[in-house]
Amino acid sequence: MPEYAPHSHVFVDESKVGGYYVAASVVAAGDVNATRKAVRALLLPRQKRIHFTDERDDRRKKLLTDFARLDLAVSVYVARGLKDKQARPLCLTALAEDVAVCRVDHLYLEKDDSSFETDKKILARTFAGHEHRPHYAFPKAHEEPLLWVSDAVAWCYQKRGPWVGMASPLVSEVCTLT
Repeated sequence: MPEYAPHSHVFVDESKVGGYYVAASVVAAGDVNATRKAVRALLLPRQKRIHFTDERDDRRKKLLTDFARLDLAVSVYVARGLKDKQARPLCLTALAEDVAVCRVDHLYLEKDDSSFETDKKILARTFAGHEHRPHYAFPKAHEEPLLWVSDAVAWCYQKRGPWVGMASPLVSEVCTLT
């Protein structure tokens, strides 16, 4: 189980290619604003958000290096061999259990309209079994820069090979669920 610091904030994105990869970036509550500002400063002119799928390899490498300099850590939840409709709830439930047990204060999941209602039900059901219930929100990717770090790590894991190694300075834990 990942060790999320109490009262921290966790930012979640996923990749669904070649398995299901959920990346959860954790930032201490007191560092959230400064870390957001540092990530937002990495935008190129006219760029609304960082989306790893749209970046060139040289830019991806630079971004991973820049992200690794930030005071954050990423946990990756992996489910392979399952359909998305099975893998997402499995990963999200495991993540929700971990953040509740570790007393995380805020959980942000990139809003996916196709799974939004199901995601809310999974979180409510999981948190109902815990004394500590984090606040959670579903921002769009362009609204929350710290989702971009999770997007980058999830992308690296679905690409495999050398990309996993390049993301490794950011990753504190990998939880394989299948």
